[in-house]
Amino acid sequence: MTRFAHLAIATGALFAAMPAQAADFVISTATGTSNGKTITDGTAYNTINYAVKSSDGKSTLNVRATAWTLLTNGTYQAAQIGSWGSNGLGIYQTNETTGGNYHTIDNKNGWEFLVLQFDQAVSLQSAVLNPYALYGNNYSDNDAFIARGSLGFGTAMSASALSTIADGLNVDTSKQSGDAWFNSNSKDYNGAAKQTYNLSPSKGGNVWVVGGSYFGPDGYNDAFKLNSIAVTSAVPEPTTWMTMILGFGMIGAAVRRRRSSSKAALA
Repeated sequence: MTRFAHLAIATGALFAAMPAQAADFVISTATGTSNGKTITDGTAYNTINYAVKSSDGKSTLNVRATAWTLLTNGTYQAAQIGSWGSNGLGIYQTNETTGGNYHTIDNKNGWEFLVLQFDQAVSLQSAVLNPYALYGNNYSDNDAFIARGSLGFGTAMSASALSTIADGLNVDTSKQSGDAWFNSNSKDYNGAAKQTYNLSPSKGGNVWVVGGSYFGPDGYNDAFKLNSIAVTSAVPEPTTWMTMILGFGMIGAAVRRRRSSSKAALA
């Protein structure tokens, strides 16, 4: 009975030390809420919230979406966010016309972007960006700037918080990507419906920024709506894995010592 009890304790400790399995989530931007009410197409909101079940149905991910503009004078300005059903999320920039597809996420008259805050760290797997042509343009382009950062889920997004996140990205306009950001190469992706980004899937953050191309080389205006986004709960960092492995070793050593003590006592 003593050996069985020791084994049960050791097994319980082992399972407790095991890392949580990564879970997959797909956020459909058409089915959110704002102030506790279901969103309606084309309505402007300050925030839109999502509660999404994992693909295996075992966990829930909470997401809060807000809209922003980086003005040409370098200041961040809060915008409003709207959903157009299966077409996706767009942005109402303050004092900008809503006609001519200007309710998209675009980079004309300032740089517009969505901020997605998650209640846990996630890695971005894919996103669907539906392209639109702005009024007066004879083309559509959906090049995008995507970046990750961190901010407590209970903390409301603000201009000062965005400045802090932006400073931490270390964006280099002579490059197309960095450790925590990627700016799609317009020359390769002009007008494409689907694009591939090279952000490492093992890198996670609980804040993700999705906006039009920030400094794309083609000079075209980008305009799109965010239809859906797929994420995976972040896996442990290598240092965390090492800590867990060491923890397993300590558990094994404890079991061996206990077994030796039991034999000595029985003798």
